[in-house]
Amino acid sequence: MTFNYEDGIALLQLIAFVPCLILAILLCYQQGMKAVASCWRFLIILACLRIAGAVCQLITITDDSIDVVTTKITCDLLGIAPLTLAALGLLQRVNASINKLSKWIFIFVSIISLVGLALGIAGAIKALDSYTIPPMLQAALGMFVGCLGLLLAILGYLTIYRNEMPRNEKIILYSVHACAPLLIVRTVYGCLGDYTTIARFNLFEPNPTVNLCMGVLEEIILMVICLAVGFYCPPPKEPQPDAADTTNSDETNIVEKRSSPPSDTRSDTVDTMNKERIAEEGRMGTSTAEAV
Repeated sequence: MTFNYEDGIALLQLIAFVPCLILAILLCYQQGMKAVASCWRFLIILACLRIAGAVCQLITITDDSIDVVTTKITCDLLGIAPLTLAALGLLQRVNASINKLSKWIFIFVSIISLVGLALGIAGAIKALDSYTIPPMLQAALGMFVGCLGLLLAILGYLTIYRNEMPRNEKIILYSVHACAPLLIVRTVYGCLGDYTTIARFNLFEPNPTVNLCMGVLEEIILMVICLAVGFYCPPPKEPQPDAADTTNSDETNIVEKRSSPPSDTRSDTVDTMNKERIAEEGRMGTSTAEAV
């Protein structure tokens, strides 16, 4: 086989997603794998899927065995869920700055996406066995469409409170607005492949130009936007006590302890003064009696 259009798209994916994978791993290392940084994990998953699929496509130049083709198609069929979960992670951070939505809403959408991802993997394997679209794969895409609808609803609701957000969170919100049309196009492309019989949207042998314009480019741009936001708007650090303030506080406490006498010493001094006064009055009374 010779180098063709599909191989060129695979080479483009390698050029784009290998650096994106490195940057996503770097973000996870810098910011941790906590909830506010969860989107980077899904970017790593997407980059790995696209790199694996591109490598398999290039391998088919010399080896077009069924195992290589199966791996490539499986990797190509998975991608909407990681993108949706990455955008959801960004919105979760935005919401954390104003606390307008319950965290359980984000957990609910994440669970639906993960269930859809599991169904998508099982459906993709089954689809390759029969070379048809199984109901399981269609159900998975239906879940992704529902999650995208919830994502857009959350985005619209949080936009109402944009004036209450810090600067970085406002930038993140607008970046998700920029991602939304790309997510919609990518999801529509998946729906046309799952729910229609149009040849150019066929999941197993899609039109290369349509795949490039409605799938590959959207995913690359989404990755770039998310990574740019990650580096430009790092999560706020938790406040820590200043060492200088702690030192000054300790010195102040020491000075106060030195300047104020202990309560026991003060009490003993008062008792001694009272005893001396009583003794003096007694001596004066005795002197008066002797004089009389």
